Amino acid sequence: MIKCHCAEVFFEEVLSAVKGSNRPILEIAQEMGAATTCTACTGDLLNYVSKRLEESVFA
Repeated sequence: MIKCHCAEVFFEEVLSAVKGSNRPILEIAQEMGAATTCTACTGDLLNYVSKRLEESVFA
């Protein structure tokens, strides 16, 4: 999964917002409308963003 289908928010959009912030991933995602309706994407969203953040730190 690469996006929240309910809100049509791509995980990459959440990642971009998180990179410029010290706020929790899920808080930012929910402000964007992601992971709030059916919540099926929550685990994939958190894994995607966390992994990309980790990769950018160690790259």
